[in-house]
Amino acid sequence: MDGFNIYESRVRAHQTDVNGAMYHAAYLDLYDDARIETFRRLGYDYARMSATGIRPVIRRIESDYLTPAFMDELLTVSVTVVRMTTATLTLRYDCRRDGEGISVGHATFAFVSQDGRPVRIPPDLRAVVEASDLLRGAT
Repeated sequence: MDGFNIYESRVRAHQTDVNGAMYHAAYLDLYDDARIETFRRLGYDYARMSATGIRPVIRRIESDYLTPAFMDELLTVSVTVVRMTTATLTLRYDCRRDGEGISVGHATFAFVSQDGRPVRIPPDLRAVVEASDLLRGAT
C-alpha cells in the first residue's frame, strides 16, 4: 500500500448481494472508511473534528459502478479533494482491484454548528487539506 491517501480492504460476505457481488451501498461505507483513515493519517481524526464543535454532513454523494467486485477481492481506494469552497469539501474516491477501475465516487460535505446552522469549513481542516497532497485541481 503506497501513499497516505490509499486505503485497502477486502470484500466481506456481509458486503455482497445474492449474486455474490459487492452490494452497491457497501461502496459508500468503503469510501467513508477510506476518508476517515486518510484524514487520520494527516492528523485530523474524529476527536480533532469534534473539538471544533463543527460537524461534517454529506450534502451530496454519488457513485459510478464500473465492474463488480466479489468476495475476498482486495480493493484499494484513493482519496483526493477535487473542490474546496468556503463552506464545502468535495472528495473523489477511486476504487480499484489490481489496478482496474471498479467504481468512482464523489461526496460533497457541508459543515454545521452544534445547533445545525451552516458554517464555513473549520480553519484547521482547511489548513490540513491545503498542506497535504489531497488537493488536486480544487477551486
